[in-house]
Amino acid sequence: MLHEIPDNLDALIREEKRQVAVELIQDAWDSAINEGIEPGIVAESAIIFALRQLCTEDGDGCVETLVSS
Repeated sequence: MLHEIPDNLDALIREEKRQVAVELIQDAWDSAINEGIEPGIVAESAIIFALRQLCTEDGDGCVETLVSS
């Protein structure tokens, strides 16, 4: 018997990827804190890194849209 593919399979996959990404970022955050780096520095660095990556991948317009929302 064939298994039915849910209509929202793409959304389910995207959500699973988000969850894995959050877990990986949490691990990196915890590692930085355990190294003695202050949370504010970790947060600022993470935001700057993420925005730079978005600019590289999707262009400045994507970052402007994200920041304005």
